[in-house]
Amino acid sequence: MRSSSLLSRFSLAPDSLLWQSITAIVSALLLILSFPPFELSFLAWVALAPLLKVIAGGVTVRRALWLGWLTGIEFTFFAENWIAHSMTHFGQMLTVIAYAVAMLFAAILAIFPAIFAAAMAKLTRRFGWWAMAFAPVVWVATEWLRPIVTGVTWNALGISQAKHFRIASLSQLGGVYLVSAEIVAVSALIVLSLKFRERSVARAAVVLLLFAAIFFLLPPQIRRQSQPQDSATVTVVGVQPNLPPDSSDTARDLENSVRLTKEAINRAPDKRADIVIWAESPLTLFYENDLAVRERLDALTRETGGYLIVSTATRDDQRYFNSVHTISSQSNSQSNSQSNSQSNSQSGAQPKPLRRYDKIRLVPFGEYVPWRPVLGRFVPAIVGDFTPGNEAVVNLLRLETQRAAITMGDGGAPSAAIERTTNYIRVGSFICYEAAYPNLVRRFVQNGATLLVNVSNDAWFGNTAGARQHLMHAMMRAIENDRDLLRVTNAGISTLVTADGRVVDPLPMFTADARVWQAQTRRDRTFYTRHGDWFAIGCAILAVVVLAAGFTSRLRRSGGKQR
Repeated sequence: MRSSSLLSRFSLAPDSLLWQSITAIVSALLLILSFPPFELSFLAWVALAPLLKVIAGGVTVRRALWLGWLTGIEFTFFAENWIAHSMTHFGQMLTVIAYAVAMLFAAILAIFPAIFAAAMAKLTRRFGWWAMAFAPVVWVATEWLRPIVTGVTWNALGISQAKHFRIASLSQLGGVYLVSAEIVAVSALIVLSLKFRERSVARAAVVLLLFAAIFFLLPPQIRRQSQPQDSATVTVVGVQPNLPPDSSDTARDLENSVRLTKEAINRAPDKRADIVIWAESPLTLFYENDLAVRERLDALTRETGGYLIVSTATRDDQRYFNSVHTISSQSNSQSNSQSNSQSNSQSGAQPKPLRRYDKIRLVPFGEYVPWRPVLGRFVPAIVGDFTPGNEAVVNLLRLETQRAAITMGDGGAPSAAIERTTNYIRVGSFICYEAAYPNLVRRFVQNGATLLVNVSNDAWFGNTAGARQHLMHAMMRAIENDRDLLRVTNAGISTLVTADGRVVDPLPMFTADARVWQAQTRRDRTFYTRHGDWFAIGCAILAVVVLAAGFTSRLRRSGGKQR
């Protein structure tokens, strides 16, 4: 009897463990292909259909847990293979141990697809094929729960559509979670189509179709709150130094970044830049603690006559912060209008740092060691042991722009003139993988940011897909909040991401160079910016209610039988 049971598990019958496990692996493979490096984003729309088909056929909750976990661990381990790469190349960790840690990381994150599958199996036992109508809701609930429990948001399903603005723009209403829900709805519709002739199944399909269509049909005015437009065009220089992660020659690397900055400014219109951005890099600059570094950066800022946004480190007593400093070429820039760059350099005005931003979301095992009493003995922090910040800082920048104008001279003859206009912009700068946190980036725009800056050091990813995945997260954040986003990294991909998600004039990876971009400021606030994760929270509440209803009805039936 036991042998026949064992053979049935490993047969290729549709209800066997082996066949259903293969089906889960197919779902994972389709998910992997949807993200960089493959970027076959259309596959995301069908990726969960194999897994949902098995669940709709009727499996135990225990079997569904296994299938969801198998899908999740395969997708996470292979799509995020840069985790092991960073530990082996820069964490001095043995390859075997690094891959074991990466597998453990994937196994933990796979718990959430497992919960999704188990919940769907439970709902299927209660509601039959109608349960497929709840698939988008349950998926979003688990996807939203994942960063709350683990702190990891990487590769939410909706990120796969970041290059398709018509689809990704749904995030302006409900964040990336609404895009994820639409994708899952299509997979569920594919499963329902297999029994579409049954009236109850057809009704469930209609519900999903209405759900998928209604958000696309909402007018743009709901997604974006219009404000008086006084947008400004900002000339920005981004410096990508391409320093190796183990670089330690501060003086040489500093002067190299200065050289790249000056070369780029000489290529800029009117040979000037409103803002210069330096990437997060191994160049450790203690701006507040090292007088020589401070004097060099102040001198550069005074020479360029604009603002310098630079990644720094800050020591405060025994605590260290991963920071971004915004340095103004004018000591009184917060209260008076900024002069032009030529007068700045001539006047010798003392540059002034504006409000410092300290990184809020630190990288586990990179910038701090979680559960230090247990893990601190075995796993060192790769970069350093930092203290997190707590405020999404936005700085007010006053930029003087000029434009040609026609005025009437003596005798009524037209003559050319230059009009100067002072523009006020608010810049929010965040660091590295904070671009993966929708609610964090939203806080900068809530605090008034009209332009976003993301400095990062993606050299840790090496030649893996990590840098391209990171860029797609930044693209989604720009679309969610309707803001141009300047992304400047150590080794690439440095680029301007426009408010509609377009990547403008990116620098090649592993190239030392600088770019000049023309960014636009915006004041409109999207529905998502104003209301946050309302959609994800609503899905979580609805999922709990529906699951509770399923358990309650089961208890009632079992109680009736006992009577």
